[in-house]
Amino acid sequence: MKRIILITYLFMTFLFCQDRSIIFSTGSPDSTLGYLIDINNSVANKFSIANDNVLEAMILFISSENIEESNIKISLREDNNGTPGNLVSELSQWDYQIDILHPFNYNLITTTDLCIYLDAGNFYWWVVEAGDEFTQATWIYSNSPFYNIATSQDSGSNWNSETTYAGAGVIYGEQIFEVEVSSGDINSDFTTNVVDIVGLVSYVLGDSSLSSEQLVIADINRDGLINVVDIVALVNIVLEPPQQISDFTLEDINPSSEYYGLDIGPSFFSGQVSCYYFGKQGWTTCKARFGILNDLYNELLADGITDVKMMGVNGFQYIEDSVNCMICDEECTSNTCDSGPRILPWSQDYDDGLNCEGENQGLCESSDESGDVWDLLDANLRDFVIVDRNGNEFARVNLTYNNPDPTEIGECTGNYEKIKNLILSARNR
Repeated sequence: MKRIILITYLFMTFLFCQDRSIIFSTGSPDSTLGYLIDINNSVANKFSIANDNVLEAMILFISSENIEESNIKISLREDNNGTPGNLVSELSQWDYQIDILHPFNYNLITTTDLCIYLDAGNFYWWVVEAGDEFTQATWIYSNSPFYNIATSQDSGSNWNSETTYAGAGVIYGEQIFEVEVSSGDINSDFTTNVVDIVGLVSYVLGDSSLSSEQLVIADINRDGLINVVDIVALVNIVLEPPQQISDFTLEDINPSSEYYGLDIGPSFFSGQVSCYYFGKQGWTTCKARFGILNDLYNELLADGITDVKMMGVNGFQYIEDSVNCMICDEECTSNTCDSGPRILPWSQDYDDGLNCEGENQGLCESSDESGDVWDLLDANLRDFVIVDRNGNEFARVNLTYNNPDPTEIGECTGNYEKIKNLILSARNR
């Protein structure tokens, strides 16, 4: 069931200004005039994005002309020759009741549980329609008249596009930092092994089919053909010796962790599988992902698996942010900490070079001359790096695109188990 969460304006303004990327924004309107939304009249804003994103939230400045309630239908749609087309996803449509009590005609919908992906360079439409025949609402005008919009006077059957005032609002996304697909990872489990060889052999023999994405990955030598040459190349990839991860140590600053105060890292966990989560403690999404990893770690312990260790690494630019809600100490009241303190180690990365000059002089560790940990491991935001017992990188998963929350739906479904199974597989290498 789609969850629509209403939160106070001031809190969400603070949260989103520090915590999300803005995909589309008209700013807050300074009037109450706008587009009529009723059973016949619908309005859509056109927008594009520069980077691949996961949809996070939408804010609409919309008022109800009904005393009791107005129901609207909001959707994100693909572009169809300059007008709204098909839904981006079967989940990209929401039935919503306008909040008639909230000041500033501010209405918020959060979508973090839906895994709706928006691709860089594409045009999309943000559509608002009446939810029923009784709805009388106003989507308030943007302050600027230089937006591409479309209007319909026949319940969205036909659209007329023009450049004028948009319906005011903001769309937030979480930028995807895509981990490069391992060459030959045909079954998309973040690692290349004998299972992929079996899958490729089955395809070449005509016993199975591959998706369009898998066909690209299966063409190992990039000659446009998938044949026995690719099978040989894939076997060679699987037989290549694993790559040793760059070693580092950082102090564990989580008092609830068993390693609190110790310098830990790959060499410290030698002989065990270890995992490293690259988050930023000031970002709510990073806190949420860290909480899921904490749950996963506890689940492994409950299963009797004690030779898997995890730790988090904070980004340098968030060095001054409060760590309270990342480790969930007694000072944090965020719902990301409902399950209590986290026992996973949390550490602060330090940088060298320009970031450690001037006012940051002295913040760098003497052993950090070769670059900070994020640089050493070439990590992006929310990368989760799995290292085997011998210190070799086994797999890397970006938790933006591969949201591991087991409660979520849509394209996120199954990521939690996939990541857990990946960790278990690393124990066997």
